[in-house]
Amino acid sequence: MPFVSPLAPEQRPSVGNEVAPESRPALPSERFPLDRLPRVLRPRDLTILCLFAVLLINNVQTVGAAGGGSLLYWTLGFLCFLIPSALVCAQLYRLFPGEGAVYLWANRAFGNFWDTFLGFFCNWWPGAIGLTVEAEAAVASIQGLNSDWLSLPWEQGVVAILVLLVAQLLCALGQRQLQRILNVVFAAYALMFGLVGLAGLGWLLSGQSLRGDFSAQSWQLGISSLPVLAVVTVALLGMAVPLNMGGEVVDQRRSGRYLLWGTLIIIAGYLFATFGVLAVLSPAELKETAFISILFSHVFGSDLGHIISSCYYIIVFVYFVCATAAYNAMFGRLLFVAGLDRRLPRALAHLNSNGVPFNAMLLQTLINIAFIFVICFVAPVAPNQELALTVFLVVINGASVIWDIAMISLFLCGILLCSRYSRQLRQRWVVPPLLFFLSAVLGIALTGVAIGCTFFAGSPVPAVLNNEDWGFWVLLFVLASLTVGAIYSFLVPEAEDLAALLPPDSQAPLSPIGASPAVQKVSSVAAAPGALAGWSGEGRPLQEGALGQTEPAGWPRPGSVPGPGGWEP
Repeated sequence: MPFVSPLAPEQRPSVGNEVAPESRPALPSERFPLDRLPRVLRPRDLTILCLFAVLLINNVQTVGAAGGGSLLYWTLGFLCFLIPSALVCAQLYRLFPGEGAVYLWANRAFGNFWDTFLGFFCNWWPGAIGLTVEAEAAVASIQGLNSDWLSLPWEQGVVAILVLLVAQLLCALGQRQLQRILNVVFAAYALMFGLVGLAGLGWLLSGQSLRGDFSAQSWQLGISSLPVLAVVTVALLGMAVPLNMGGEVVDQRRSGRYLLWGTLIIIAGYLFATFGVLAVLSPAELKETAFISILFSHVFGSDLGHIISSCYYIIVFVYFVCATAAYNAMFGRLLFVAGLDRRLPRALAHLNSNGVPFNAMLLQTLINIAFIFVICFVAPVAPNQELALTVFLVVINGASVIWDIAMISLFLCGILLCSRYSRQLRQRWVVPPLLFFLSAVLGIALTGVAIGCTFFAGSPVPAVLNNEDWGFWVLLFVLASLTVGAIYSFLVPEAEDLAALLPPDSQAPLSPIGASPAVQKVSSVAAAPGALAGWSGEGRPLQEGALGQTEPAGWPRPGSVPGPGGWEP
């Protein structure tokens, strides 16, 4: 069963009594059979992947520095960005499910060049660099155990590289095995996350007063509030990331549930944890690197608090190692579909024996090792000892701007595609159309605020880089990245050329969900392979002949790559 829009024939534009074909040619990655990728992801798994991407305790400290008003800023971010992101993703996935979903949606909305530039490059590049952020967070958690550890840049670099390599080994496992690890580790992390909120609640119930800044001034909204809203917006990026693996879900009809549960858990988690730190910590204490240790010491006493803090940092270290693997797996799927489409070297479409694109993830690991080598081994040699931190901040903030651009394109995809198919959608709207389009506009507006504030809110290291130089270097990184992405997107093959690469037996008309009872039966079986042979829901891939027909010889098995004459071992 290839990736295909679930619009029923009567919902598609038609000519006479015939269903009109899609106006744009299908990409090879759209016709890639689902049974070549182990379909193992359930809504719960997608929810966990979403939370790995969005729910980070470090964001609580950053946003909480705004005082009591941070609860208001979080709420505005949820209403104007998080929920619109979830609604747009849910609606677009109903229209066009598939592996590398954001890339597919850009192709359907914008066509050639822009699908590669906005759908692939602007989504992949920030995520690929994001592996370094996760690895550095793992280093910081070790320093939380003892501030004297890893004090030298080269020591931090060695540990960060080891984290990347361990994460790469985890990625080599089958997605089902990796997902089991992620689920267990996230459960422990969620326990620690919730404990921060419970500590604040227990603090108040014991008769203590609020120690955070809950003054009326902290609740006032104005121009000065925009930088905090920008931070909130960047903190909430990532709702669409699990859909990079949209072709690996067990049941596409139910997979959108992760957007509901992920949104609810993110809202509850950030509000509860922010309340906890504001209840217990003073503004000065909240700025400390070891603010979690201070919080637990206040609530549980120095001895018990030290034990709980140590457990917290150990769990967080393991969590960020797994988060590095999760990021690598999710963003590696974009390289995988680009390899299928010959828009990147075909070796990136290679699947190892566990059915995962190992080469694609290895490339991301090597890119981040090179980045860490620069900031931890090369930059510290310079006379300016703060250069390493400056380079890191410029690159990460520049990458967030590119990701914001990708988010604006995602909202535009929602507006364009849902407008184009508005009559065909009929009762398939996730929310009323007016609310959907309003949400998309709000998401674009807040994302624009985040982009502007990245340049103009001021330098985070003013002693090293003043505000004017900060804006210049971030803009230079963004423009250089976008230039590389634009040149690459201009040079790659167009969709019309890619369509000629499809194996002949994959050119047959596709059977959309809802086309006929017979087709519905086949589609439902293909959508739930675990039920095909009486399996208990392990979500294993379909076997040859399971649908009463042999698999197209032109499509690859794990361990093969696309070649000029088809798929070669």
